Amino acid sequence: MFTNLKRILKFGWQSFVRNKGLSFQVIFIMIVAVLTVTSLFLLQEISSFLISEIQKKVDIAVYFKKDVDESQILEVKKALSEFSDKIESIDYISKNKAQEIFLQKHKKDPLYLQALEEIGENPFLASLNIKAKSPNFYANISDFLVRGPFQDIIEKVSYYESEKVINRLFSLTEEVKTIGIGLSIIVGILVLLITFNTVKLTIFAFRDEITTMKLVGASNWFIRGPFLVQSLFYGIFGVLIADLILFTTLYFFNSRLERWLLNFDLLSFFQENLLFLILIQLGFTLFLGIVSTTLAVRKYLKV
Repeated sequence: MFTNLKRILKFGWQSFVRNKGLSFQVIFIMIVAVLTVTSLFLLQEISSFLISEIQKKVDIAVYFKKDVDESQILEVKKALSEFSDKIESIDYISKNKAQEIFLQKHKKDPLYLQALEEIGENPFLASLNIKAKSPNFYANISDFLVRGPFQDIIEKVSYYESEKVINRLFSLTEEVKTIGIGLSIIVGILVLLITFNTVKLTIFAFRDEITTMKLVGASNWFIRGPFLVQSLFYGIFGVLIADLILFTTLYFFNSRLERWLLNFDLLSFFQENLLFLILIQLGFTLFLGIVSTTLAVRKYLKV
């Protein structure tokens, strides 16, 4: 049995090597399929990380109308004690403090300083910055401020702008995932068709050898085995080359990606989950390869 298995592997490898042009076509589409599926997996992790990080940075900034007294603002702050179990901190920022923060932030930018000087007065609004213990609490706090007894003295609540950003990010991620799944299905179908045709051509090219095997009494599995082994090589080489492309790309561009992705280290994540990714990739490619090979063998290899 071991001898037969060894021969099947040998014949499968010889077939793989002999049909270099056809093998390259199948491996290329396998690479595209692996990159598509892996990108979907990475996208899921990136989107989860980004949404989590943005939610951590979200707070509520309540801006009050220009003519509102400080005592009224402090009254709002006191009223928020109703949410003491949900609020981590509340910082009062007066008009003067807001101006100081602006000047400190833009002290090296004369354009902003000149614009502020031309206004001739303090244009900033007093505000309360509220940090909740969990992102889930912001909606209730915002509703209290916007629809509660203090709505007449409030100019705006910034949380709804942040909420729109989070919802938009989530929506965009779902759209990209839907497109990715569609591409995966299309690429998967291409893998099936190209592998099917490659195996068909291989069967035609080896028809004399197959006839000889039949004459000497070779079993059906011995004849079919090399074609299945051939599809195995397609999947293995496709996965190895795709992961090499991914690793090389991430190695050279990871620092730039970190700046765009709020310091999410995509290279480290890829390395830490490489074994799991390879299992997914091999399962995906081998499934497509074996299915298409089995169909081609059943149709064109009459044994």
